[in-house]
Amino acid sequence: MDYDQTEPRALSQREIEEVQSVRFRALIRRLWENSPFYHRRLKEAGIDPDSVKEVKDLSKVPFTTKDDLRREGYPYGGNFLAVPFREVVGWHMTSGTTGIPTVGAYTMLDVKIWTDLVARCLRTAGVTEEDVVANVYGYGLFTGGMGLHMGAQRLGAKVIPWGTGRTEALVKTLKDFRATVITGTPSYELLIAEKIKREGTKLNLRLAIPGAESMTPETLKRIEQELNLSEGAREIYGLTEAMGPGVAQECPEDQHRWMHVWTDHFVVEVVDPNSGEVLGEGEEGELVITTLSREAMPLLRFRTRDITKLGEPDHIPYPRLSIMKGRVDDVIFYKGVKVYPTAVAKAIMSFPKLGEYQIVVTDNPQAIKVRVESEEKSQKLKEELEALLREFTLINVPVEFVDMGSLPRYEGKARRVVRE
Repeated sequence: MDYDQTEPRALSQREIEEVQSVRFRALIRRLWENSPFYHRRLKEAGIDPDSVKEVKDLSKVPFTTKDDLRREGYPYGGNFLAVPFREVVGWHMTSGTTGIPTVGAYTMLDVKIWTDLVARCLRTAGVTEEDVVANVYGYGLFTGGMGLHMGAQRLGAKVIPWGTGRTEALVKTLKDFRATVITGTPSYELLIAEKIKREGTKLNLRLAIPGAESMTPETLKRIEQELNLSEGAREIYGLTEAMGPGVAQECPEDQHRWMHVWTDHFVVEVVDPNSGEVLGEGEEGELVITTLSREAMPLLRFRTRDITKLGEPDHIPYPRLSIMKGRVDDVIFYKGVKVYPTAVAKAIMSFPKLGEYQIVVTDNPQAIKVRVESEEKSQKLKEELEALLREFTLINVPVEFVDMGSLPRYEGKARRVVRE
């Protein structure tokens, strides 16, 4: 079906289901014939292209994990490649700070689809060809920089390809170029806001597109306030393994609760992180993604480790994912209770005058506390914050106030959980 890939309302729900069905059958056939990893994996599970014909049959297919990608997909894409090597035009990959990185390979068609879907996200968020976009996602191996750059230009927006770093010079550029949109991790956007406030600079920013980190509605509201945005902050979601940014997008009506996921290109499931059982709409679990249109490295039932839930479409004919609660890997287990760092962020961001923070974890003896910047260090404020932390985390979390500006700042992804 030929349609404008950048337009979120180009298809009806029925048409989206038809596209899914056609692409799914083609995907299974292509992987069976061309991907050494998936041919073996499907054969071992007793599956062939004739036994998996519809999206509803996907539950028969085994999951794909990061360990699979690290073991058989590095480098180049390895046994996951579903095209001849000569058709691959490049790669992005994760940082690999905790081991072998996971790789995403691209053909020229993959790059085009990626560009169109990021453009669809930006259009959904409210970006137009009249905007000047300061792109402060990192360029290089990280997908954010190139993804947002290409997507914004696809819309006709004007891009300042900044990346990360040189924040004081960035503030001057934002002013001189009269930038109207800023992208980047929420941590970096808040650092930029600090610099702007310190210098007393007046800017033209109206919209922020944060992503690449787990965030809460309170974090998004803090970005809106600190950057003085007239139209708000709207989260974009993606991951290297699936393509990069461009998988899902918050729209102006979502009110920091939902993102629309582009199911003409991705099949999404939510499963129990422990049992792998597929959960129903509204049930919280781990997001699993199947890439329908990717050429070089399609993935079947990839376990993202991100925690979310599915919701019905509304004014845009695509189902919705809730704003990510966090990652399965980030959960802190404390005396039998799961503590999500986003629950701590939710509490801290509810107090506008609090600054940067750390979640401090010790193993022997096991303990958790929160270290947070504050100009006011009263007992009353401490008790109020501890009460909110207890409400959101279900445990007692002591608070330690420190001076403003004393904790690390982050130009990329934040690292707020520290062990001492």
